Amino acid sequence: MGLDYSYSQPSESEDYGGHDSSDTEDREFEDLIRRDQADLNYNYASTVQYPPQPEVEFGFPQTCYCGGRPKLATSRTVNDPCRRYYTCDNVNDGDCHVHKWWDDAVMEEMRARDVHTLQLSEKLKELQNETEQKLVRLEKVVSELDENITRLTNGFEYFVGGMVIIY
Repeated sequence: MGLDYSYSQPSESEDYGGHDSSDTEDREFEDLIRRDQADLNYNYASTVQYPPQPEVEFGFPQTCYCGGRPKLATSRTVNDPCRRYYTCDNVNDGDCHVHKWWDDAVMEEMRARDVHTLQLSEKLKELQNETEQKLVRLEKVVSELDENITRLTNGFEYFVGGMVIIY
């Protein structure tokens, strides 16, 4: 029972393939790569969460990032002279605020209205088709009821006529 199962590490001498200068350089490069990957993972893991974006809303912005109400202003830049845009009264406080071109907002509103109008038009067509089908069914029912009443009336007249003759 007293067997020795201990394990000894191999020698790091040149005879056994240990510690030559290229191996040390490889280890340093691998270590640098591992550190770079750790930095990247750390940086990507902590993504910044921004508040809901007013620009993402279609059409005219209703609120700014700061909670304020957007206002219309006119651009005085060389690239966009006299172009209207939405901004905020607090734009100079250094925080992030809404900026949306007025003409883009108008186009988004118009596209949304077009889509809504097309949807309403399709729904109206469906309702018209359903109404026409119901009207056709109602006309059939009225026609059948008229035939039944005519048969009953004729039968009643024959019955009354037979009673008069017998009486």
